[in-house]
Amino acid sequence: MSDATTYNRNFCNSLQEFSNIDSKSILDVGCGNGDLVRYIATHYKPKYIIGIEPALEVYWDASECSGENWRVQYGDVEHIDFDDNTFDLVISYSTFEHINEIDIALNEVKRVLKPYGRFYTEFMPIWTSAAGHHFLHGKDRWWTPEHILSIPPWGHLYLTEIEMKQHLEYLINDKSLVEEILSYIYHSNYINRRSRSELSHAFFTSQMIVKCYEERVSFNRLGFITGEKTSELTNDIIDSIKKTKYNVEDIGVAGLRVCLEKYSSL
Repeated sequence: MSDATTYNRNFCNSLQEFSNIDSKSILDVGCGNGDLVRYIATHYKPKYIIGIEPALEVYWDASECSGENWRVQYGDVEHIDFDDNTFDLVISYSTFEHINEIDIALNEVKRVLKPYGRFYTEFMPIWTSAAGHHFLHGKDRWWTPEHILSIPPWGHLYLTEIEMKQHLEYLINDKSLVEEILSYIYHSNYINRRSRSELSHAFFTSQMIVKCYEERVSFNRLGFITGEKTSELTNDIIDSIKKTKYNVEDIGVAGLRVCLEKYSSL
């Protein structure tokens, strides 16, 4: 079984704790190349499922496509191009760590949901976690442990770009890779750089009913990849983070699992 299949199966198993999939009109926001959309259309019986993705070609090397009960198309969760009260269910997997305007996105999700419709999402790593920089390298768009371990735990929160460059050059004998990492961490807009506190506040003030809010805790850079539980947090790291704008209470939360329900009158 491929990693993508396992990934999609696990998400659907979690989703079904809060919503049936069969017979539902579903919107997948930030659908990537559409793997999850096709998986749901194939393994379940949704009324239809539509996936929207703003970077189909640029990032995913994909294009708009469709099947009997599914479609993948260009679209942005901050400006959803569907009428009010269109979908029974809105889902999102590994996307909300990338969305810049969280409040706008949640308002759009609420708008296109039918009354009593639900929004379900899982995502990690959050920016304020040990590997929240989310550095991805290569066309496979996946995490490489050796690259993750080259970046100090929480280093993206308290190291300046110059300090990070000095650290990376000592470990990595590849100038282009060092520059790629620095560009990604300090200049890329691919990650929204939202803390756990900011994300939590956005969900609880979304004017939707919170049916589930779970924090996935990890104090290890590889925790969200391999499940490694050994803590990498030290007193020196805590002291360094205290000197920044970030809250130390946020740094152990790697990801969130959230389910919201639209009020009947909204």
